[in-house]
Amino acid sequence: MSSVVSGPCATLPCVDRGSLLKIAFAALLAAAVAWVYASGAYQELDPATMREWFRNAGPWGGVLFIAAYACLQPFGVNGLVFLLSAPLIWSPTEAFLLNWAGTVGTGLFSFLVARFVARDWIQQRLPPRIRRFDERLQTHGFRTVFLLRLIFYTTPTVQWALGVSRVAFLPFLAATVLGVAPFTLMTTLVGIRVAKWIEEHPVATWPWDQLWPFLIIAAVLMAAISVLILRKWRSQAID
Repeated sequence: MSSVVSGPCATLPCVDRGSLLKIAFAALLAAAVAWVYASGAYQELDPATMREWFRNAGPWGGVLFIAAYACLQPFGVNGLVFLLSAPLIWSPTEAFLLNWAGTVGTGLFSFLVARFVARDWIQQRLPPRIRRFDERLQTHGFRTVFLLRLIFYTTPTVQWALGVSRVAFLPFLAATVLGVAPFTLMTTLVGIRVAKWIEEHPVATWPWDQLWPFLIIAAVLMAAISVLILRKWRSQAID
């Protein structure tokens, strides 16, 4: 004897409490990001302004720095803003450790949010080719994530993609901690000079009409290198 479904689920698809929580969380997160950009608050995120913020925060400045870096970078705020600010506020050793912690933090934040909100939904809809990459992440997680960090560092699309993949958490964390260290160290070492140059030559005064051709060439080269790397990984996954 078949049972008759009554109530709201009789006419509308039912959504469990967990899915509603994920939808609400994603909506709040999207609203916060939209406010940051719509209000113009993101325009205040420059090295000089951030230096004053964290200096005025006193002992809590380091904690606020890591939290701001971890939560804002995945949504498009350039990580160089943080990496270049730290050497102007703290000693070289402290600046490197805070930059390192913030860089790892932004990877963890993206990973956990993406895994909580969208992993189940995306995993059910992966095309066969992407699924092979996903299986590679599952079986060779540390090596794959380590190479991604060395090449793409904390590119937001890579951050979110790792969160919805099947890579295990511990290999992801270990590879992230080690993979981001070289570029973080290099950026910290040159951060003071670069940040001072930016302060003396604001971005608004840069000759963009002369820089655009070089930026386009650099973007094309990066895209070509990325395609070659992905093709190599795909061929290895197929074999």
